[in-house]
Amino acid sequence: MELDQLFDIFKLAIESESQAEEFYQKASQNTTDPESKTLFEEFAKMESYHLRRLKERYAELRETATS
Repeated sequence: MELDQLFDIFKLAIESESQAEEFYQKASQNTTDPESKTLFEEFAKMESYHLRRLKERYAELRETATS
């Protein structure tokens, strides 16, 4: 796999995680059910963590590739 393809995959994954985080945040804000609200908030936190890790790893790979 070429580096450009790998970077494209990371960009796609980052965008997907960002959209998922936003979806769950909105879902938690739009529900009145306390259990659902808690669940959606937890999902949003997980997506936020995934997003942060993907961005970190992407930056590491970019740095390594340009060194």
